[in-house]
Amino acid sequence: MTEERETQRRERELVLSEYGTWRITAEEEAPVADEIRTLETLLRLKAEQLASPDPGLWTEDLATALLTEVMPRTVVQPREQVMDVVPTLVRFVAYLRETGRWHAESMSVGQVSGVLGALEFAALEAADDPTRRSFSTNILGYGLSLGVDLEDEDELAAFMHWYNGLPDGERLALSETGRLEAPSHPYDRAEALRAAEAQESEQSSWPWFLPEPTHSAEALQEIELAQGPQAYAGNDFVRRALTLLDHVGQGRRVTATGALGRSETAQLLTALGVDRGVRSMWDHPEIVGPWVTLRDGGWLEVEQGRVRRAAGPVPAVPADGDPEGFVEFAHAVLTAMLLGRDARDREDGGFRGMPDTAAALLVCCREEGLRMPDPTTADPAVQQDSEQIGRWMRVMHDLEQLVAIGALDRDQGRFHGSEALLVAVVALLREGD
Repeated sequence: MTEERETQRRERELVLSEYGTWRITAEEEAPVADEIRTLETLLRLKAEQLASPDPGLWTEDLATALLTEVMPRTVVQPREQVMDVVPTLVRFVAYLRETGRWHAESMSVGQVSGVLGALEFAALEAADDPTRRSFSTNILGYGLSLGVDLEDEDELAAFMHWYNGLPDGERLALSETGRLEAPSHPYDRAEALRAAEAQESEQSSWPWFLPEPTHSAEALQEIELAQGPQAYAGNDFVRRALTLLDHVGQGRRVTATGALGRSETAQLLTALGVDRGVRSMWDHPEIVGPWVTLRDGGWLEVEQGRVRRAAGPVPAVPADGDPEGFVEFAHAVLTAMLLGRDARDREDGGFRGMPDTAAALLVCCREEGLRMPDPTTADPAVQQDSEQIGRWMRVMHDLEQLVAIGALDRDQGRFHGSEALLVAVVALLREGD
């Protein structure tokens, strides 16, 4: 976590602690714990998804985007919880105003009642609309309706194992609508838990779709930083990261979702050599991949509706300006990308196939690269094992995502890594030890 994010987190904790005291003083029987959990989610998403970390800043656009776009897309919400969000926010606004934390650029006092009142129905309508939810919130929301405890790792793994075993059409329907009227294989908690335990045991084995490893654990530990800028200069992800930083420069405006606008996105795609129609920046992995990593690493800062370059852990310099400095930056940004994807949940862009994905990347970085086998030609025992096919699918997804952002190459169906990527993968493995 960067120093900026840690500061924001501490500020949220302080405000919520003070709010809890304020609520108890104002109303002895107040359900403070539930309200604080709701507010913690609202404030965290406002900071992370809308680039608005100040707990006291609440404009009409921010409140609307948060309750009708961000929350439905990212949070699994029972209907009764959705109904409590606006009343909780109304009380929080009262606290902010009474304690002097209400930001001067927030909506006026006269607007608050009307805006939040209208959002009470709009938030319910958005939460009920499966097209406004992500595929993961649709799936997990269905699990919640079945009584799955989403905070229990074993039970969640069991439910997802059941979901992954459904026919393609049923999985698609559930991910798009959040409903499944008559599943071909109804969810059974005890059976799903047993199957998930067996899956975990299988995953400790070497992936069937990869050749045997050639590097020992000891040899991997001895791999050091690749020498010379040429090892990094050919990596599209590194090139895109530097182009993005040059484009942002001293500052560019961002939208309510913390992205570059359409015209800015179009300019950046042109600079990257990408010829494609523009909708939202979030639709272009060539930008989103480095954008997220540069924000994670502290090379980009988004605040008060603008994005600007920041110092980062090491300076971002081009290869022709400072070869040694370029190598240091390129290694840092590649490693930050892998670490960030490893730390994120899969629905937030994280890896799906770890630790198999790390093993696959090591193979990709061999001279011959990696050609993932066709499951339909695999051993019959593998073809009939949905979990083994699932392992292949999750790794394929991860590799294709890395190709999309430019970290990995693919040529005629064969994935190719580089010495630079290999060093970053080894750094990831060391971090996990």
